[in-house]
Amino acid sequence: MPKIWYRSRKYQVIIIALIIFCIFYYTSLGDNLYREPNLDLTRRWPKLRARTHWLARPKSTLSRLASLESLPVSSVAQADARHAPRAVKDLNVDSIDLGLTNTNNRYIEKRLEEALKEDKGTGCEIPKLDPFAKEVTQFDKELPKIVCQGQDWVKCYHAECKVVQKILDTTTNIKCTYNDIIYKSDSEYKIGPDTVVAGKDAYTLTASDHVKVKCTGNHVNSILPSKWTGHSLGFRSTVHPKKPPPRRENTINVLILGFDSTSHNGFIRRMPKSYRVLLDELRATVLSGYNIVGDGTPAALFPILTGKTELELPDVRKKMKNNGTLDSMPFIFYKLKEDGYRTAYFEDMPWIGTFQYRFNGFRHQPADHYLRSFYLEESSRGKKWFNVGSNNKYCVGDTPQYKLMLNITDQFLKLDGKRFCFTFIADITHDDFNMISTADDDLVHFLRSFQRSGNVEDTLLMVMGDHGPRYAKVRDTLQGKLEERLPLMAIVLPESLKRERPNIQEILLSNADSLTTPHDIYATVLDALDLRQHWNPYKVTGADFTRGLTLLEPIPKNRSCSEAGIEPHWCACLAWRDVSQDDELYQKTANALVNYINSLTESMRHKCAIRKLSGVEWVMRQRANSRMLSFVAAKDADGYVGQFGARVTPNTENYQAKIIVAPGRGVYEASMVYIVKEDRFEINSRDISRTNAYNNEPSCISDTHPHLNMYCYCND
Repeated sequence: MPKIWYRSRKYQVIIIALIIFCIFYYTSLGDNLYREPNLDLTRRWPKLRARTHWLARPKSTLSRLASLESLPVSSVAQADARHAPRAVKDLNVDSIDLGLTNTNNRYIEKRLEEALKEDKGTGCEIPKLDPFAKEVTQFDKELPKIVCQGQDWVKCYHAECKVVQKILDTTTNIKCTYNDIIYKSDSEYKIGPDTVVAGKDAYTLTASDHVKVKCTGNHVNSILPSKWTGHSLGFRSTVHPKKPPPRRENTINVLILGFDSTSHNGFIRRMPKSYRVLLDELRATVLSGYNIVGDGTPAALFPILTGKTELELPDVRKKMKNNGTLDSMPFIFYKLKEDGYRTAYFEDMPWIGTFQYRFNGFRHQPADHYLRSFYLEESSRGKKWFNVGSNNKYCVGDTPQYKLMLNITDQFLKLDGKRFCFTFIADITHDDFNMISTADDDLVHFLRSFQRSGNVEDTLLMVMGDHGPRYAKVRDTLQGKLEERLPLMAIVLPESLKRERPNIQEILLSNADSLTTPHDIYATVLDALDLRQHWNPYKVTGADFTRGLTLLEPIPKNRSCSEAGIEPHWCACLAWRDVSQDDELYQKTANALVNYINSLTESMRHKCAIRKLSGVEWVMRQRANSRMLSFVAAKDADGYVGQFGARVTPNTENYQAKIIVAPGRGVYEASMVYIVKEDRFEINSRDISRTNAYNNEPSCISDTHPHLNMYCYCND
């Protein structure tokens, strides 16, 4: 039998020697190998503070902080181990604490400062996207509506839970055992003791908003006993909001209704009835320039609910293993509780919760009414969702989960006192946005009920998306990338606020086409509640105004992405750039415009001369910024740093040109659309302007063909 080569002692020695050599070689290169920037650069300041607790000699803080902040990203490790102690030597601890707020976010802020040098004061041209462009509608598909089976025996309304009439009419000897689902923390809950209730008697919620219920009885048409197990939710009677401060008893209510992965255009396509109700019946103002400020849901919700980005807040990510929680963060719920509000935060899909998936969540529920423990129990901590072939993962008993969310929100709005509610629905959009269409009729019903119930009088309504689709195939198109950055934000101002401040509806409408962000939503809510003292005064270094601006005051039209706190690869704004004379499209654009002008006068060629290009003043091309075009996805798990690749090629490009033609001297400016794949231009006469007087040039046709006056140069 021939000997296998790798059993040879000689080859084994060679292999081991090669492995040892590779290990030593890689180790020797360690300091020279490329390393991804330390994504926790902005998280090192709390350590810095801890190391300086013993220092008390006052010195100039700003200069020393600046010297540390100026270290390059690649020097983070060395700065943490060696430079930081030297930099903070003799610093006053209180001074460091004051500086930490502005330095925690240094990594991102540095990039914004650099971008600000390029775009400050340039404003933003929001892309005009056709919601029904073939580029995106090719991915639309009709999915079956969610239909839930069975009949729930017990429903709760506010604090009262009881057997529904349909079951009372068909079943006798009913006994139901109620167990409260009691929240202990975001990661833990307990099931309360049994409470047995017979027949039509009610069970009152006191320990929790949520119950697990088991019922038995005898159906009138069966000799066998009937059984039902399910879950229900309402509002415990033991929540008593604080008394509002003097003269703040009647401030308005707030409802923010959010849908995961929902772009402005996507909502128009897939929720057409709801969109028309928002516009035509509720007179909502839809923000066409509402732009995300980061990757994923937390990047949208942290600014709306705290006025800050994730990086400006304490680091409580799971991977830090510091056991920190979100309880210490300045959520708006806490501010409003002190102002006498009853608060609610409703979110489904707790296994991928906004504040639990990457973070340690809350130790104490952030709002008076909070669904996390309910959904953890009802879904068996998410196991229900992953049952292959399961048809009920979108259902809670006999009700679609999204409808349950709308129902409990509607109930909340009928409670007494001042109310603030944030409802976020994810199950019908997270995995396949096409499924949101199943909720169109029910959302229409909810919105009309909102109006009929009189909530339009005293409740600020916002219907929003956190971002557009991130992982769907549509995201591979240019319009899909832009839609990801332009989520839905529709705002309905309460009538009482419009009477109090007569101009705000007009101001809000004027801001609809301006560049806006989640930071502005936070500022707007506080403005509407007359709580401006809680505004975040933060400015990007070098900017002329604060990052967050209220929509109830005019937004500067020259506001740029960097000034609004939007990094270039998240910025959806378009910009006009000069086309180089060396670019083949420079001459093609000019020639296309001349040819089109000649085509307009072709019918009068016997009188009008052929115009020839005698000069090109300029050619400009409109494009999204290069970082946005080449952005692929977040490089890191937290979405701080982008991964970039090949640019997405657009199907069309917008051009503008200014040319001079002969005979005579006709000067024209025009906007044109270049069809990339077909290598041709589309031009409309309405988009052409003649910028100099034509005088007597068209005298031969001006009486009979006046519409050609600006193009014709008479032969005679």
